[in-house]
Formats: sequence, structure tokens, C-alpha cells
Amino acid sequence: RAKLLTGRFVIRVLDTPDRKDLIITYSFDKGRCTDFRYEEESSPSKLRERPFKPIVDGLARVTASYQTYVKLDRGEMEPADALQSPDYKIEGNMLMIMPLLQAVDSFNREVRSIPKEY
Repeated sequence: RAKLLTGRFVIRVLDTPDRKDLIITYSFDKGRCTDFRYEEESSPSKLRERPFKPIVDGLARVTASYQTYVKLDRGEMEPADALQSPDYKIEGNMLMIMPLLQAVDSFNREVRSIPKEY
């Protein structure tokens, strides 16, 4: 399923433990990450105000707190629950994003399996 992922996806993480806001932009081609860009600033940062232009900046931008991303990664929160949360925001053309949700979920399950410290 992850092989359906092609395009740029922007992840915005707010309020990390080291008091940073992050933007990570991933470029995918048929499920393989081909490039990424990482930005950080002390929170609250101007990254929170940066506009997002669908297609130009990426297919989607997801914004959430660090703690929400940790819950998702640990399996303490399912993606469907995150979509209902006011702390989780997806921007982009939903007609283009919806068919990719299964591929994103498949990719996220793989990422969950990677050992990490929070």
C-alpha cells in the first residue's frame, strides 16, 4: 500500500520537549522517501504562521503537538482518533489525500516498528 505514496508531505510538530517547533518535508516516489527537509525554531515560532499552498508546497500538511505524534507512534491513538482531535489538523486537497490514507497508514505502521526514544 505504501507504494501509492508519491509527492511531498509536510509534517509540522509543535512544542517538542526541547521547546522547538519543527517542519519536516518528505518527498516520496512510489513509497520510497527520496528527499527530506528539516527546519526548527524555538517555540512558539513563526513556523506556526507559515501558510500552506496545496500542490505547490505538498499534497498535504499535518500539524499536531509533539505529544499527539508520540501517542500515534506508540499506538496509544489510532489515526481515525487523531482526525477527530482538535490538536490534529490536515491541510490540502482532500480529494487527493483521501485515496492515500491507507498508504499513509501502512507507512506509519512501519515507522512504529522502528525503535526510538521520546
